[in-house]
Amino acid sequence: MPDIHPIAEGSSLTVEPGEQTELLKRGLVRVSIAASGIDPLLDKRLNELRRALRADAPPSMLADLLPKLEHAVLTADQKRQERASNIAKSLQIIIEQLQDSEPPKDAAKALRTLGRRLTDLGELPRQLDSILGDLQQLQGEILQSEPEAETAGLWGRLFGRGERRADNEPSQADPMPEASEQLAHHEDDQAGPVEPAQPAITGVISGEQQSFSQVAAHIESILLSLLNELQVMEAQQTIRDRLREQVSRGLNWYELAALLDSLTGLILGAQQSRQAEFEGYLQQLNQRLSQFQGNLEEAHTNYNGSLEAERELAGDIRNQVADLNENVRDADDLSSLKANVELRLNSLLKNIDRARELREERDNKVSQQLTTMVERIQVMEVEAQTFRRHLEEQRRQAMIDSLTGLANRAGLQRRMEEEHERWQRYGGRLLLVVLDVDHFKSINDRFGHLAGDKVLRLIAQQLSRRLRKTDFIGRFGGEEFVILMPGVTPEQGATALEELRNGIEHAPFHFKNEPVPVTISIGFTEFREGDTLDSTFERADRAMYQAKEAGRNRIVAADSP
Repeated sequence: MPDIHPIAEGSSLTVEPGEQTELLKRGLVRVSIAASGIDPLLDKRLNELRRALRADAPPSMLADLLPKLEHAVLTADQKRQERASNIAKSLQIIIEQLQDSEPPKDAAKALRTLGRRLTDLGELPRQLDSILGDLQQLQGEILQSEPEAETAGLWGRLFGRGERRADNEPSQADPMPEASEQLAHHEDDQAGPVEPAQPAITGVISGEQQSFSQVAAHIESILLSLLNELQVMEAQQTIRDRLREQVSRGLNWYELAALLDSLTGLILGAQQSRQAEFEGYLQQLNQRLSQFQGNLEEAHTNYNGSLEAERELAGDIRNQVADLNENVRDADDLSSLKANVELRLNSLLKNIDRARELREERDNKVSQQLTTMVERIQVMEVEAQTFRRHLEEQRRQAMIDSLTGLANRAGLQRRMEEEHERWQRYGGRLLLVVLDVDHFKSINDRFGHLAGDKVLRLIAQQLSRRLRKTDFIGRFGGEEFVILMPGVTPEQGATALEELRNGIEHAPFHFKNEPVPVTISIGFTEFREGDTLDSTFERADRAMYQAKEAGRNRIVAADSP
């Protein structure tokens, strides 16, 4: 890269008219150098621009280069947005994993705020350093505030789905205390020889494998559910079936990374296939619209030709009639007049017949073109409706939690924003409810994660059956649910929620013919004037924590004194 010598600030420049073009070229060259390294295609076009500027290329060459450069800039911007979207998804996964570790209230609030910052993809590249710094700080605070998470091992921290700290009873079987102690000892003595640290490393690996085996069934269940619901092209079905078979046989902790890598490639491939399918549909639609436009233009041309033929026929008739009048006026005898009249009439009839044939031919052609256009329009309408239904189904699936069938966090966030906007515009009553399953970690530890999944599904069924159709229910994450109840006073809401709590407490939950005791803690609040979604949610969340601290299996209204 050539050296760039900046112009000192405050220096004055006197630009002669002849030097203006040279200064502009130098400026473009330096700007192009500054923009290098963003995208290979853009770099190629910028190199072409620099070569053209340095070679004093004619304006025509620059005019040919500018559309290519513009296309490269747009492509690079699209790739930048895609990278920002992928980064946001990866960071959101990390945030969700930290939220699943049941952080303190302040850290949980900061994580939610950080997650909302990821939704602004336009600002993400500029805020990435700040977001990563905040996330790193939060991660350190969460890990330091929960030392028991350290002893749970790497997989326990990443995939553990224990309930909130209020529900974390002491575990009778700590997965790897020795490994943690040996690892800490190794870190303190890292300046010593390497050989004594081998038992610690072996202990860590053994401990990680042991902790992974405790959550392997849950991870395999999630992966199988994902693979079963993943829609792929026919060419990718073999890969999906192979991954499904591998998960069904059981996973070791050291196999998980490779499998996740393959699964990531499969998901990205499926996404690219859907994008290619959509692009193909758009190209096909564009081609048919071009054909449709061509048929219209041809029909218009034929119509104009028909009008021109009618005008020519009218002119011929006028000429024939004029000649006939002239023959009648100049005729000397009846026989010659008769012959001339017959000749003119025969010629006139032939012209009329020919014009009629041409018109019928044009009319048939136009009719056929119109029929073809109508058929193509009908086909396009059917394809558009099919594609619209496909998009609506994809959009609906993206908002649904695969385990419970309720709205997932994205669907819940969207509905909360809609209800909040409606409440701000029209007023009325609106309750926000936060519900959490009591002792959910104990259920997982005692009965297994499959039992925990079954409990979540049954609770979702109870919520759907016992609440009104106008109430909206979503799974916020883990064992936490959120309910929106419009048009309900706090007193009415408390009555309905008490019936719900009592119904779940006495519901016959069983797993492998063994009863599973299930209770819930509920906090709720009413939207008040000036409330935001965050402030309202925090009140309901605090009320739910108060229900936990008061003994669980109860309801606390944030608005009560």
